[in-house]
Amino acid sequence: MPPETHAEVQASASPTVAFYGQLQRAFDHFNQALFAGQLPPCLITLRSSGRAYGYHHKDRFVNRQGQTLNELGLHAGYFTVRPVEEVLSTLVHEMVHHWQDCFGHPSRSNPHNREWARKMLEVGLVPSSTGLPNGKDTGQTVSHYIQPAGPFLQACKELVADGFQLPWVDRHLPRTQEAGFQERQEALKGAGITLEVSPPPVDVIEPLADGQPVTVAPPPRKESDRVKYVCSGCGIKAWAASGLALRCGTCEQELIHTAAL
Repeated sequence: MPPETHAEVQASASPTVAFYGQLQRAFDHFNQALFAGQLPPCLITLRSSGRAYGYHHKDRFVNRQGQTLNELGLHAGYFTVRPVEEVLSTLVHEMVHHWQDCFGHPSRSNPHNREWARKMLEVGLVPSSTGLPNGKDTGQTVSHYIQPAGPFLQACKELVADGFQLPWVDRHLPRTQEAGFQERQEALKGAGITLEVSPPPVDVIEPLADGQPVTVAPPPRKESDRVKYVCSGCGIKAWAASGLALRCGTCEQELIHTAAL
């Protein structure tokens, strides 16, 4: 009996196994293609974050034998509104952090140091604080863009050509949506960087009754009910609910309500 194809395995698997199986398949593929197969296992997770496409967390998980695993977290909401090449570039971005943690010299105060930036270039991703040319390549917050003829894009095309796809997309879109994706592509093109990428799968989302997909809006900001009080004697300040009768514990003078926060 011939071995099952990836598509057949995916079709027969539970949704959880299918989804995470594809992410593991991508990790294994890029590990071989870009890191010579040297990366040790890590635990890939799907998490929601309004601030990042993904992240890497050292020694996040531990088993009963005391063995630890690094976490490689991805924000599934962005899978829906970004091309698969961009999603997989985030995976490899975090794999570079994983590589540096295992074989390099990460900096405590700077998660994107010079060593990390060199490895990013080696695998075909250009570090940039803006995601565009001429951004800073090191610092606290650094994104990247894809080298048009780099190793990552070649490895990514091979993976997609072999049938890779994410079987599910999130209907709850991220709070910061990729509305500017086309503008970013135009900016890259204007800088002489042209990428052929797949269209985002957002069009597979069935609209609701109002014609719009489900989105996650930022929660309304709760107005603080605390106000500032100042001691009429020593001037010490305190913050508490309005309408209280407060006295200073030092000089026994009344605290006067001055203004809302």
